[in-house]
Amino acid sequence: MPQFVFHLLGNAHLDPVWLWDWREGLNEGLITCRTILDLMDEDPELTFCRGEAAIYQHIEITDPPTFARIRARIAEGRWEVIGGTMLQPDTNLPATETFARHFLHGQDYFTRTFGSPVRVAWAADSFGHAAGLPDIMAAAGINFFAFTRPDPKTVPLAKPAFWWQGPGEARILSYRPPMGWYGTEHDEPTRRLDGLLAEAIKGDLKNVGVFYGLGDHGGGPTRRQLADIRQWAAAHPEVKVMHSGMHRFFGALQAEIAHRPKAFLPTHLGELNFCLRGCYASVAKFKYAYRHTEALVQRAENTDATISAALDRTPADTGSIWDSVLFNSFHDILPGTSIERAMEEQIAWLCGAQHESRRIELSALNALASQIDTRVRKPRGHAPSGVSALVWNPHPHPFEGPLEIEACMDYRPIPQYRGEDIDKVPLELLGPAGKPLRFQCIATEHSTMTDIAWRKRVVAPLKIPAFGWSMLEFAWVEGARAVQLPQHPASAPKPGVIDNGIYRVEASAGNTSIHVWHKGKALFAGKGLSAVVFDDPWGAWGGMGDEPDALKQVKARETWHIDRVETMESGPERAMLWVRFAGKQSWLTLTIALSADRAAVDVAARVLWNERSARLKLVMPGASSAEFDVPGASVKRQPSGEVPGGRWVKVHGPADGFGFASDSLYAFDCTNGQFRATIARASRYANSTKTDPKQRPWLPAADCGELKFKFLFAPNNTRLPILAGQLEQAPVVLLVPQHNGSLPRQGSLASLTPDSLQLLTFKRARDGRGFIVRCRETQGRSVKPRLTWMGQAIALDPVKANSIATWRLIHHARRWRAIRSTILED
Repeated sequence: MPQFVFHLLGNAHLDPVWLWDWREGLNEGLITCRTILDLMDEDPELTFCRGEAAIYQHIEITDPPTFARIRARIAEGRWEVIGGTMLQPDTNLPATETFARHFLHGQDYFTRTFGSPVRVAWAADSFGHAAGLPDIMAAAGINFFAFTRPDPKTVPLAKPAFWWQGPGEARILSYRPPMGWYGTEHDEPTRRLDGLLAEAIKGDLKNVGVFYGLGDHGGGPTRRQLADIRQWAAAHPEVKVMHSGMHRFFGALQAEIAHRPKAFLPTHLGELNFCLRGCYASVAKFKYAYRHTEALVQRAENTDATISAALDRTPADTGSIWDSVLFNSFHDILPGTSIERAMEEQIAWLCGAQHESRRIELSALNALASQIDTRVRKPRGHAPSGVSALVWNPHPHPFEGPLEIEACMDYRPIPQYRGEDIDKVPLELLGPAGKPLRFQCIATEHSTMTDIAWRKRVVAPLKIPAFGWSMLEFAWVEGARAVQLPQHPASAPKPGVIDNGIYRVEASAGNTSIHVWHKGKALFAGKGLSAVVFDDPWGAWGGMGDEPDALKQVKARETWHIDRVETMESGPERAMLWVRFAGKQSWLTLTIALSADRAAVDVAARVLWNERSARLKLVMPGASSAEFDVPGASVKRQPSGEVPGGRWVKVHGPADGFGFASDSLYAFDCTNGQFRATIARASRYANSTKTDPKQRPWLPAADCGELKFKFLFAPNNTRLPILAGQLEQAPVVLLVPQHNGSLPRQGSLASLTPDSLQLLTFKRARDGRGFIVRCRETQGRSVKPRLTWMGQAIALDPVKANSIATWRLIHHARRWRAIRSTILED
C-alpha cells in the first residue's frame, strides 16, 4: 500500500499585468486555457486548476466556444475553479472591504456561471498575507487556503498544513508546500517530486500537494512534464501519484487529520509576513491614486445607498467602479512591480473610477438637497442673496472638526472692496438654525485678480450628524454680526510657531527637524520630525532574496534642512505653518495646521522627487514598537524592518507615544528608536537587480515628479481610527440651489454605535432585496451594536471581538428589520 499520496495540482499562474499590459495579460489567459484544453484532449488523466473570475469573464465574452469547452471539463471534474476572487490581489495593502468585494464578486460569478461557489482560496504569488484574512475568507464561504509566499526560509511553519486563525477566531485549513513554488520549470518536475518525497518522509502527513506547470505568463503543464511525472511515479511505488485538484486535495487532508489528535495540526495566529518588502512602497504615484480611488468609491456608494434608501430612489450601479478597485488591487499592480507603461494605463483606469464615483455622489446629494429646505434669507436692498451649502457626513458617527467652504459672494466682484480693502468684506456663515457660526477667512484656491473681492473662502468648526447633513448659509452681509471667539483659539504667537493649547508646533530655517509638543510634552524624542533620504539600490521588490540590507534602510544619503518657514494663518480658528525641507535635488513642503479645540495636527504634504536608487522617509524619534491597522485586523509589531501598514498606526515609546494616520502611505518601520514612514522610492520600474544611482541612466526612476498626500498626528487612543477614516473620506461640501423642502435643514439618516465598530459598507443588496450593512469590531471586545436608521432603532446581533459582521436590512410592514447575513448573501 502506498505510503504517501501526491496530489498533482496543475496550474498556470498568470499575471494579467506585469512585464506587459492588461490587454496582453487577458488575451494570454485565453491562449493558455486553449492550450490546456488541447492537452486535455490528448491526455485523459490531466487535471487543471484555474482561478480569477476576471479571466473567465474575458474568455466568456471573447471566445464562447473555448468557454464552452471549459464548462465541459468542469462538469467532467478535470477542470477545477479555485480562488474565489476576481483576481489574485495583493494581500496586505487593500482595504478590508476590498477583500470582501473580491470574494463577493468572484463567488457570485462562479456560482451563477458554474453552479457553485469556490471553497479554496489561492494566493500563488502575493507578497505576504494580512492577519485578518481568515475572518474575511470564512465570511465568504472559504474553507481552505493554499499559498506559496512567503517561503519556508522567510516564514518558518511547523508543518505544511496548519490552521490559520484570524483575530475573530475564524479558522481556515491552510497549506504551503514544504519546498518549491507554485509552478515548475520545463525540466523541474522530477527534482520537485524527489524533494517533496524527502520532506514527506521527515514529516507525518500522508497527503502532499504538488504544484506544477509553467507560470508567470500562463503556460501550465506540458507534455514533457507529464511524461517525466509518469516516469517518476513508475519508479516510486511507495507513492500514489494522482492528478487531482485543490478541493480534492484539501478534502483528503481533512479526512486524514480527522483520525488524528485534535492538536495534530498546529494553529498559526496572526499574519503570514513578510516578503519582498520593497513592494510595500514602490511606485507611490499609483499607490496614492489607488488609495484615493478606494476611498472615493466607498464614500460614493455609502452616500448613494443611504440617500437612495431614505428617498425610495433607485441606487446607482457601482459595479464598474468596484471593478476598477478590484482589478487594480492585483499583486503586481498595487505593489508597483509592473512596467512603467502598464502602471500609467492602470492609473488612467483609476482616474475613470474616481470621476464616476464623484458623479454618483453628486447625483445622490442633489437628490437629497432637492428634498431639504435650502432657502436663505432675503437680501436687503440690491445686495445679492447668500449661498446655500449642503455639508454631508458620510460616516455613521457624528463629525466634529474644521471644514472649508468657498463660494462667490456675487456674480461680479464687489465694487466697494478693492485693493487694500479686499479683506474687509463683511461675511456671515449661518448654521442650520439660522444662527451665526464661528469662522475664519482664509486664502481662496485661486490667485487671480487678487485686488478684487469676489470669491471668499472660510474655515469653520462644524458638527455634522452621523450619516447626515447640515445646511449652511454663506453670504456678504453689510453689518454682519460678530461671532464669539473660540474658548481655546489657535494662534501663531511668533514666527515659526503655531499653538492651539493642545499642540504646539515650531519650525525654523536652518534646522533639520520640526518640533511638536502635546500638552507641554515633546511628541517626538530627540530632534523632532525630519525628512531623510536613504540609499535604496534595490529593485521594485526590494531584495529578491530578502537580503538583510534590503529589509530596512540604515545608510542616510541626505538629511534635508528646513530652508523656509512661513506663517500662513494665525487664528483664531486655525493657525498654519508652511515648512519646506530642501535637499540637493528634491524638496518636501508640509502645510501644518492646528485648529481650535482639535486634538490633532493636520498636515498636507507635497514632494518634488528627483532621486535615483533612494528612499524618502519621514522620521519621528521616540518609538519602540507600534500597532498597525491591516486588512481585517490590527497587529502589534516589534521592530522588524520595513512592514506594510494601513490607515493608522499607534506608536508606542518611552513617553506617551502618538498616533499617525495618512491617506496614502503603506510602508513603515521602527528602527533605532524611530518610527519612519516611507513616502517614495526611486527604484526602476519592474527591476529586480541591485542598481547604483548612476547605472543605466536611461531607465526612469519611479515617482520622479510631484506627489501629494495628507497625514495627521493625534493621541494613540480609540479616536485614531475615526480620525483616519475622516481623513480618507472627508465630509462633502456642495453648493446647492435654494428652494423649500420637506426635510429639515439638519438631519441624520443613520448611525451606528459604539465607535469601536468600523463601518465597512452600506450598500444596496446585489439581488435588489434591501440593503447591506457590514462592520468590523476594532477594539478587541464583544459589543452590542446599535443601529438607528431613518429614526428607527433596529436590533442587531452581538458582534464578537475583532470579527466582521454583515446584516441585510429589509423594509417590511412599514418597518426595517435586520437579518444576519454573509458576504456571499450580499
